[in-house]
Amino acid sequence: MNGTTTVSIVGVGGQGILLAAAVLAEAAMAEGLDVKSSEVKGMAQRGGSVLSTVRFGKRVWSPVARHAEVVIATERLEGQRALGLLAPRGALVCATTRIEPGSVLRREEVYPDDLEAQAAARGLRLVLVDADSLAREAGTVRAANVVLLGAASSVLPFAPESWALGLAAAVPAKILEVNERAFALGREAAPAQEV
Repeated sequence: MNGTTTVSIVGVGGQGILLAAAVLAEAAMAEGLDVKSSEVKGMAQRGGSVLSTVRFGKRVWSPVARHAEVVIATERLEGQRALGLLAPRGALVCATTRIEPGSVLRREEVYPDDLEAQAAARGLRLVLVDADSLAREAGTVRAANVVLLGAASSVLPFAPESWALGLAAAVPAKILEVNERAFALGREAAPAQEV
């Protein structure tokens, strides 16, 4: 790992993956770390998969890595698909949200229900969060991505002040307060983890 941490954020187009990555990158920079990021949008505008990767550390040479220490997934199936991205003993912070793809809606495939078993078999930490409900409680379901960042803060080594600076730098002022509430609710919902 060479002192570099890789976080991949995965989900479906329209779930705020790129905003979440920007908040994370800003929080890492507030910690005085070098940051590199990359994104793969694919068919995001048509509900397709989105992947954004943020790497931070003392010195980061590339935004690309073979494995991530943490994956944040805004949708359960995307979290399951991303299990292969995780390094041994990595952490998956995943929303309980289910967005059924066309193949499931057409009954060509079955939505998989073995995320917990797959994570356990690989020795991964799994933090499941009802991000949509917590975001609604904060004031808008659109803040589910920030709820998940709050939950991920339990496994990432940033000070609360750095997260606050990251939110303030990346989130438009008119929606900052609701996102701050969403982050706090996500942080409270995550079980305490060793960092």
